[in-house]
Amino acid sequence: MSSSDHSAGTPAGAATRPTARLRRDTLVAAILAVGVALRVWQYLANMSMWFDELSIARNVSERSLGQLLGQPLAYQQTAPLGFLAAVDIAKNIFGPSDLSLRLFPFLCGIAALFLFWRVAERTLEGAAVPIAVALFALSPPLIRYSAELKQYGVDVVAILVLTLVALDLCRTQPTLRRCLVAGGVGIISVFFSQAAVLVLAGLGAALFVRWAVHRDAAARRPVFVTVPIWACAAIGGLVVARQHMTTHTMEFMHWFWRTKLGFLPLPPTASGFAIWTRDRFAQFFDVMSSYPLPLVYTVFALTGLIVLWRRRDVALILAGPVAVTLAAAIAQQYPFRWRVVLFLLPTLLLTSAATVGWMIERASAAQPALGAALAVALLAPPLVAIFRRPPPYTGEPFKPVFAYVQAHRQPGDRTYVYANTFQAITRYGAQYGMPPDSYVAGACDEQSILPFLVDVDRFRGTRRLWVIGSSVPDFRPARRAIGRYLSIIGVKRDSMSVPSVAPLDPVSADLFDLSDTTRLRLAAAATFPFKPDTLHALCFDWVHPTPSAPAELPR
Repeated sequence: MSSSDHSAGTPAGAATRPTARLRRDTLVAAILAVGVALRVWQYLANMSMWFDELSIARNVSERSLGQLLGQPLAYQQTAPLGFLAAVDIAKNIFGPSDLSLRLFPFLCGIAALFLFWRVAERTLEGAAVPIAVALFALSPPLIRYSAELKQYGVDVVAILVLTLVALDLCRTQPTLRRCLVAGGVGIISVFFSQAAVLVLAGLGAALFVRWAVHRDAAARRPVFVTVPIWACAAIGGLVVARQHMTTHTMEFMHWFWRTKLGFLPLPPTASGFAIWTRDRFAQFFDVMSSYPLPLVYTVFALTGLIVLWRRRDVALILAGPVAVTLAAAIAQQYPFRWRVVLFLLPTLLLTSAATVGWMIERASAAQPALGAALAVALLAPPLVAIFRRPPPYTGEPFKPVFAYVQAHRQPGDRTYVYANTFQAITRYGAQYGMPPDSYVAGACDEQSILPFLVDVDRFRGTRRLWVIGSSVPDFRPARRAIGRYLSIIGVKRDSMSVPSVAPLDPVSADLFDLSDTTRLRLAAAATFPFKPDTLHALCFDWVHPTPSAPAELPR
């Protein structure tokens, strides 16, 4: 028999399946390599820390490990104890640089890539696997938070690890040892991720529903062994998190997220709930990921659960944490908004990929060329997002602004640093020729704009005054009022501004000439018009005290 006879007798599917799998694995490996490269790029770019990162860095630099783990964090911050310990260890080994402090989140960002790939292999089939991995690898928020001194990238690792554990408990009849190990993983997770409390609750609920449906021994053991351990871990994690947060911080967080619509607006209405829920899911692809046509991918993410429903265990495991987090936001307990729900983005990328993969496979079955064209069209939004806004990402770009001031400063120049920018210049100022004795830190007030204007009046008569500013939204009205006021009593001679990530305002440096006596008579702080009800600033104890009365003004 000739070789051609053997080939003719071999089923076509048997010959093509290994080849197709090899091609898919090669594609996935290439995508993972791109994802690693993007995260390394983000990390080594060493971008400026932004407001919240600077607050965490200040806590870590000012405290011992025992104080970090035993006392609530200052500056309205909260973070898991394991995360703080890992950051402190990196600081002690490699020094207090930005790269050292961000090392643990960076390692978590790399690990998340490969963990997500494993989850995709366990939950998806065919073309959906490389599609999901590509969506994850190219996701701007997942790249950004892989090199940021916040715990959100660690939250992503936590949900991926726990999802793999839950899927393992569903695969075959788990032994007692496997159930106990799974419980132990849940205990460890809450030390590194506060969001793990919600993930454990969601996965535990999914395992319970699975047992209620199947009523067999394989489904019963995890419910009676692992889920109780997870429940205790979640309760313990919640207690520790509450004890590690001051009452003031807790009240501020609740106020902040209520005003940002992280919670369901009260009193609830049917139309309000529908709009709020739509917007909360769309944010993953709109504000966070910058996809064109974000509502299309929002629909893909939600319909993906329907596509996966034929594998009900998988659908339940993926839906559980999302449902519990949404319920917590409805109950006004945990915000369903922005970075604090970043840990849910991998799940929505998986379900989106399930929908996209299903559509491509159906189109390819009818006409291969149609399937290829559909694949290109459906993968265009994430590709457009990464090309339109490539790494490196930064919250507030302080370093280039400080460098500009250093290059253009002249002997005798004075420098005023707006209250919201004080942490940044404290950390970076000396690197750019601005040690603490070379600038004046702005005062702060939580209720009125007037004290900010009074504060800058000390510079009347100054020929060259640099005003360096940045602002989270709550500081925006006072900063704008200062800019308007100085533009009336002086002349702006130079200016440099770099955009920040929304909703933060740009970081800027403006050079004012306040030496013209004629212009100085045009306005005074005490009578300058502003809207007193627009300010909701938050002053920390590193900011200089508010002046109690207007300074004497030169005539």
